[in-house]
Amino acid sequence: MVKAKIPFVDTDCWSRLKKSDPGALGELYDAYVDKLFLVALGFTDQRELAKDALQEVFIELWNYRASIGDIQYPLAYLTKVLRSILIKKLKKELPKRHYPVEETWLSLEANREDSIISADSESEMAVRLSHAMGRLTTRQKLILQLHYYEGLSYEQIADRLSMNYQSVNNLAFRTIRHLRHLMLVLF
Repeated sequence: MVKAKIPFVDTDCWSRLKKSDPGALGELYDAYVDKLFLVALGFTDQRELAKDALQEVFIELWNYRASIGDIQYPLAYLTKVLRSILIKKLKKELPKRHYPVEETWLSLEANREDSIISADSESEMAVRLSHAMGRLTTRQKLILQLHYYEGLSYEQIADRLSMNYQSVNNLAFRTIRHLRHLMLVLF
């Protein structure tokens, strides 16, 4: 079986970015800047606005690097961020104007398509999470439930379970790391 050529998806690069490696940000910039610039020019004919928005994409990528999940489709992810930034900038710059029916219809179709893709992604992620949670121990599940569903701090969990605070903290860290690993491995 011949595998199709996959575009630049360097998981090592994304993980290095999450670990605050500025070189990884540079690699992502080099790999996607030209494509994203063309996307930006599809939204606006203002080249300076497009350049500013593009720079903001990579600034946001750096600022929120620790909270970025696993990216399987980097260009789609970066395009969505870019589009969001451009929309905000255009709303600030342009006074409200009348849009022809055709433009409004195209916008509604694009929003519907984005909603379908988003719902599919969320559904797939929920299935992955459910399978991964099934592989955790009872104690690991309990720690996650108390912290994420009941909103207890690690100190409160330690008190409730009569455990040392550091033990709860270590168990939570290892559980989350293990859960992420399971979600990658299972699919």
